[in-house]
Amino acid sequence: MKRLRELAAKQYSAFSAAQAAACGISEDALFRATRRGHVIRLQTSVFAIAGSPETWERSLMAACLAGGEGAVASHRAAARIWGLADDPSDTAEITVPRGRLPRLRGVIVHRSGDLVPTHTTVRRRIPVTNPLRTMVDLAAVLTPDKVEDALDAGLRWPALFSVAAVEAMLNQLAGRGRSGTGVLRKVLDERLFGDAIEDSELEKRMGKLLKRAGLPKAVFHYVVQTPAGLFLAEVDFAYPEIKLAIEVDGFDAHGTPRAMAKDFVRQNGLAPYRWHVLRFTWRQVTDEPDMVAATIRRTIAALQAA
Repeated sequence: MKRLRELAAKQYSAFSAAQAAACGISEDALFRATRRGHVIRLQTSVFAIAGSPETWERSLMAACLAGGEGAVASHRAAARIWGLADDPSDTAEITVPRGRLPRLRGVIVHRSGDLVPTHTTVRRRIPVTNPLRTMVDLAAVLTPDKVEDALDAGLRWPALFSVAAVEAMLNQLAGRGRSGTGVLRKVLDERLFGDAIEDSELEKRMGKLLKRAGLPKAVFHYVVQTPAGLFLAEVDFAYPEIKLAIEVDGFDAHGTPRAMAKDFVRQNGLAPYRWHVLRFTWRQVTDEPDMVAATIRRTIAALQAA
């Protein structure tokens, strides 16, 4: 029993009947241990050491063990493991090879004919789909906004992937009639800044605000030059055709007197060249997005009519 306990300790106290047999515990001995309350049954042929914590991780590990060889945590469960999305329902969700359909209590089971070893790994001691495969799977079970949020989470430092890598995985799997590929394709296509990661959380939120308000696409980190080609400034967002610059100010980037002085020099330097500058704060972007969008929309209309 000592060998089995050591094994189970590495699996959130869960173990399969096959693992017990490999540790020298016969089926009869396992049955007696269950009857005496030394172990508890979690799924068909999957057990746990009695008294172990009833955690989400234990339930998920038990589901993977019950799913058989090749079964891995996937979709929302994998997203939770990787920090791409939260699942307050604590649902165990796994993928098993096609041709297998285990009946598991309280578990969402997906079958796949294209889940290859290179799409899987181990994270937090649980077999799981890798971040790229997880993104493709998520698009089949989450709304587009949630998929976009998961993509943003994976791009934050330290990044789990790049947009190009997600697109490559999507292209690899899209031709197999997979559900959700259109959702992920649209999210990738609508990225405001291609494969770039925004310099700050505030700039990312500002980019989303522009998109969701239906405003024209702005150029991110636009370099303003004089007619002679000399550098004037680099602005957060710009509509170069109408000479409109948009700056977003967070305390970390603009909160010191020295940094604010540089901002004013930059803004004043644009005025002689007839550039208009709109400035918004973190609070305005996050708490008053309608006001921000309306201000930008009115300014664009006025400059276009001038």
